[in-house]
Amino acid sequence: MAKKAKKSTRGNRYSPQQKAEVLAYVDTFNANKGRGGAAAASRKFKVSQITIGQWLKRAGEPAPSAVGKQAALSPADFARKLERLAAVHEGIVRKEAELEALKSEYAAIKRGL
Repeated sequence: MAKKAKKSTRGNRYSPQQKAEVLAYVDTFNANKGRGGAAAASRKFKVSQITIGQWLKRAGEPAPSAVGKQAALSPADFARKLERLAAVHEGIVRKEAELEALKSEYAAIKRGL
């Protein structure tokens, strides 16, 4: 009877070059498509997404879900967005005051019934 080879209890070990290749693929994929690089690399290189995520974390890169969500704004864009934010806030304050006045009128009419 031949002995069966004992299966190793340890997972795969990847060289620094293999890790770099996978991480480069993730970066390129995310740069082109915005997200999904870890999943695509997992399928292409047959490496678990958890493993790829750990490599990204150790490399100090942002999580794949956070890549491409918001680019830095230029000072002019930032100023424009702040102005619009202030205008919307003022509109909300005006509408809330109008709503309170209508609620008061409604309550007064209801009390008069």
